[in-house]
Amino acid sequence: MHPLRRRLVAALIPVIAGTIALTGCSSHEDAVPKNYGHQWMSQMSSQLSSEYGGGGGRLVLGDDNPKKATASIALQNNLEGPYDILAVCRSTETVHLTIHAFTATKDGSGQSLDTKERLGEADIDCGATMRIPIDVPRGRDGITLDASTTDTSERTLFEASIVTRGAKA
Repeated sequence: MHPLRRRLVAALIPVIAGTIALTGCSSHEDAVPKNYGHQWMSQMSSQLSSEYGGGGGRLVLGDDNPKKATASIALQNNLEGPYDILAVCRSTETVHLTIHAFTATKDGSGQSLDTKERLGEADIDCGATMRIPIDVPRGRDGITLDASTTDTSERTLFEASIVTRGAKA
């Protein structure tokens, strides 16, 4: 091979390698895959299942606060008395979970949830199941689970379930 051609090839190899490396590291429009966390959510809902219900999801950024990712779930069931919320999360360090009781009232467009008193809250260390004791007052139509984190990656997942007080996870 001619020395000039050898130098040209030697100079092009790092340029091509650098371009490939930068292309692989550049951001994509939707960095979170379509079915992200589906398997984990299925597994957790199966492990934490109970007759009183539960739910979870991915914490996403809202228009009202771009520095906090959130998710909310309303569970309509006739609970009264002592229960525990079993909660778990992943893909961040901590998720804050707040539990409120609510009543459903009719309004012009259907039903509206009227949040009542806060029943409990805790910071969940992701990777471990947390037990949060709550006492649901008589006459409530259900509870809301409000999860939040300062991790804005939109990869944080949480799952929670209502169980009788002291029930095994």
